[in-house]
Amino acid sequence: MATELFQELKRVFNRNESFVLCTVVETLGSSPGTVGQKMIVFRDGSTSGTVGGGVNEERVRVAALDLFKSGSSQILTFDLNNPLDGSDPVCGGQVRIFIEMIADEPQMLVFGAGHIGKVLAKMAALARFRVTVIDERPEYADPKLFPECESVVCCRYEESLEKVKINDRSFVVVVTPGHMKDKEVLELVLPTSAPYVGLVSSARKMVEMKEALVAKGNSRERADSIFTPIGINLGSTTPEEIAVEILAQVVAFRNGKIIRFAR
Repeated sequence: MATELFQELKRVFNRNESFVLCTVVETLGSSPGTVGQKMIVFRDGSTSGTVGGGVNEERVRVAALDLFKSGSSQILTFDLNNPLDGSDPVCGGQVRIFIEMIADEPQMLVFGAGHIGKVLAKMAALARFRVTVIDERPEYADPKLFPECESVVCCRYEESLEKVKINDRSFVVVVTPGHMKDKEVLELVLPTSAPYVGLVSSARKMVEMKEALVAKGNSRERADSIFTPIGINLGSTTPEEIAVEILAQVVAFRNGKIIRFAR
């Protein structure tokens, strides 16, 4: 069983796929699990391995699925000293299980859930990005419109970094409805460690915006690193085609290739 589990771990790592690793770290008294037992929980809810079976294993699986949204880790404690006439385990002991998110899939943050943002978010999820969509408008930031995405955040942009975490595996795409909102988001995300920040903008408008960003304390190098006009030039005019241009550039960057828009 251990060999099969480690072979599965190898396959998952080779696919750059996120998963939650669940490990029995402590048992007290009689318990169906043993210290060191492991179970992998995948994003679709399927599992490999075991942490002892039974109803508590299902509870571990459900808790693990929540980590795909929070991205954190947690220790679960189960008391197995339960009444005989109940549905809970009656082994008489206690078990503690550590669950941790193992994520190699990069994160894409799409600021703006309009025509381009909506299409891009769906496509990026298919391209193995963990996608979060952020928009101030409740009618646009509706989780029902983005079933493929990891999360949808509806709040003022100035409050968004309190709700999402940006790190050196984050790809930020800014497609808000207006120039001032674009500037607001850029002022928030440029100081972060996000390696890719892209903006739908004309080259002329971006010259003025970069000067404003530098005046706000951002380095010239950081301001110049913004990918704008965003995407690669395929002559696109529709939101769907523009989303293809953007995603192509982001995927190239993820794969170590820097391709900027060329007319």
